[in-house]
Amino acid sequence: TMFGMRRHSTGIPQNSRLSWMLLPTNKTGKGDSKSSSSSSNDTTDMLTKAGYIHQSSAGIFTLMPMAQRVVDKIERIVDEEMGRVGGQKLAMPTLLTQNSWLKTGRWESTGEELFSLTDRRGSTMILGPTHEEEVTELVRSTVTSHRRYPLRLYQTTRKFRDETRPRAGLLRGREFIMKDMYSFDVTKEKAIETFWTLEAAYRKFFDRIGVPYVVADADSGNIGGTLSKEFHFVNGCGEDTLLECTICGYTANEERAQGVPTSKQPLADVYCVMVQNAAKETLSARAVVVPKDHKPSMLKISKEIPTGPKQSLVLASIGSGINGAGEALDAAAKWQGSLRNPLLLDGSAALVDSCLRDPGAQTQCATHGAELQHRGLDGTASWGDWHVAQSGDACSRCRSGVLQAQRSIEVGHIFYLGDKYSRAMELSVLYENKQTSVQMGCYGIGISRILQAVAECCQTGKRGLRWPLSIAPYAAAVLPLVGADRVPEVYALLSEIGVGGYRPFSDNIAVDDRDHLRPGFRLNDVELLGFPVTVVLGKRFSTAEEVEVQLRIPHLRLATVESVDGIRVSGDDYDCRAYVKLDKLSAFLTAVLQSLADSLAAPVPK
Repeated sequence: TMFGMRRHSTGIPQNSRLSWMLLPTNKTGKGDSKSSSSSSNDTTDMLTKAGYIHQSSAGIFTLMPMAQRVVDKIERIVDEEMGRVGGQKLAMPTLLTQNSWLKTGRWESTGEELFSLTDRRGSTMILGPTHEEEVTELVRSTVTSHRRYPLRLYQTTRKFRDETRPRAGLLRGREFIMKDMYSFDVTKEKAIETFWTLEAAYRKFFDRIGVPYVVADADSGNIGGTLSKEFHFVNGCGEDTLLECTICGYTANEERAQGVPTSKQPLADVYCVMVQNAAKETLSARAVVVPKDHKPSMLKISKEIPTGPKQSLVLASIGSGINGAGEALDAAAKWQGSLRNPLLLDGSAALVDSCLRDPGAQTQCATHGAELQHRGLDGTASWGDWHVAQSGDACSRCRSGVLQAQRSIEVGHIFYLGDKYSRAMELSVLYENKQTSVQMGCYGIGISRILQAVAECCQTGKRGLRWPLSIAPYAAAVLPLVGADRVPEVYALLSEIGVGGYRPFSDNIAVDDRDHLRPGFRLNDVELLGFPVTVVLGKRFSTAEEVEVQLRIPHLRLATVESVDGIRVSGDDYDCRAYVKLDKLSAFLTAVLQSLADSLAAPVPK
């Protein structure tokens, strides 16, 4: 019997047998149905339905054994690629003290997203959302000579963020798994060299994951720094918008992108940007002039108008469709003159978008500036890129292409930090007879985020999941509806299949020995679970020694495998199927793997 095989057969590890696994598959998922994205919500439900995750509370999930296998493989790729660039793995505490965060100013700037608690001694503690302060203090207290640099330290750990509205399953949770590396160099030049070394390492990592990705210029946000890149999976359910040039390939996050409006009319919209406190009281105000139909970029403006603790920037419209920068400044002047309390003006020049700059506009600005100065106000213009770029704008890099928008899921982010943290925490080194702050960088990968993002990008419709070979929980599954006694033979045959020394199925095969379940349920389960290769022993195995091979490999197209080693393959964009003689199975799957060789760049073996 099948039960007898499960207990006594040799050559099949116990943890490869589905009968031993905690695998609560069900017909209906119970994900976070209030997700703002129906697509990501469908994937959350699919992962729940397939027994990969179980929701504990809002934004907090248990990773079930199948999901943990996926995470383990992602982490193994991380360890290998970080090791190749000199990364040293450590484990820092999750429970952090408040002191370092006060020194860097992030205690106030991070705000309510920080999980904090008070211990029995009355000390305030933090559940770490990130570890820049902790690792900087670690290096400061243990490294005293420039000869100990460079350092590249990383960890993979659980982090915490008190999301206002957790959503989209593992994409926006309150507890998540992240890999974060921190680099330390003695000069800026070496630190930037490290940044590009890690950028290349990240490309190799995502190449091995096997899902198409893009690299985009990005803002550093609350973490800080002046050089920043994001890694994204392009997908309609993503919360980010990328703008990519159709000619030169320039790609940037919408909030950072620089685009040139294509309108030949120099029409402008005028806004007021106010700094307000927690009580919504206006502390200062400043005019902003941007091209018509383009919103002011609060991100870019915040670099020019910094805010203090518990302060925020608030935007209000003054006028729309004004002809030219000069008249726009006139509108701003009238608004300034109408203020009941002129002291609210911060005394700085109005922010005027550079795309409105032309000789005529500059003359008008000078004229209006003199008028404003006569009234005791500063009427000069501070030219810059103050608007949010949008799809259809001209590329600011090549000026020939057009920016096109696409939604995406951010899965990695790297930063050159400079001395933001080392200066605040007094991490310095004597180098070339000069005491100088150590230069830093940080490099993050969302491990649990990748799990759901890959599931989102690789599934099609509601038939089931699909996983790349490199991170699938099992690369193959054997489903014996008949011929249970032949399973060890099929298992051994699969284990030996490989291409170029790479054997993807070795110690990486699941066996569905749950003979107490109906055949239809088990067939639905293997489809739902999304194993790349499934070998079914059915009626044709009893009569002709033919197994049904089901291929659910992302980016494997039927057009490329309609006939493999003389065997006809049928199917659709979700899966491909073929009936194969058992003695031809090895040659068939070897040919399939060969067709995927370009995407199998040193994948993880198990």
